[in-house]
Amino acid sequence: MDVTVALAVVAMIGMGINSFGNKLGAAQGVYAPPFLLIINIMYCVAALVLHVVQKQPFIISSKMIGLALLIGLCGSISYVSMFTAFELGGEGSILFPIRGLSVVVAVVLSILFFKEPVTLNRLLGLTLGVSSILILSR
Repeated sequence: MDVTVALAVVAMIGMGINSFGNKLGAAQGVYAPPFLLIINIMYCVAALVLHVVQKQPFIISSKMIGLALLIGLCGSISYVSMFTAFELGGEGSILFPIRGLSVVVAVVLSILFFKEPVTLNRLLGLTLGVSSILILSR
């Protein structure tokens, strides 16, 4: 298996557990702000460990700071929206597939910004993936 694919599988499993953990927390009636803050502290710890391991200078351009802030804002809106949906009693078996459609946004943006090729196999795979998500969310 290609290393990049293996890493994507690890990310998929991690995000699946992360998503389920949010549903579990909401089902237990946890107050969202401290719960989400603690989750994000772990992201900060992971980033610091990665920085120490990689031994690179801690430098980032103002352009990348702006991008990171935008990504953080979008991620925060996503996180709070999903957590609120869970708190309101939303079913994971419906909400997770809908949220899974975010892959379409990422694929379209990758095609537009990075000029990634649109092949028949990729279109078919994306169509099958979206179809399965839509079926799961019903």
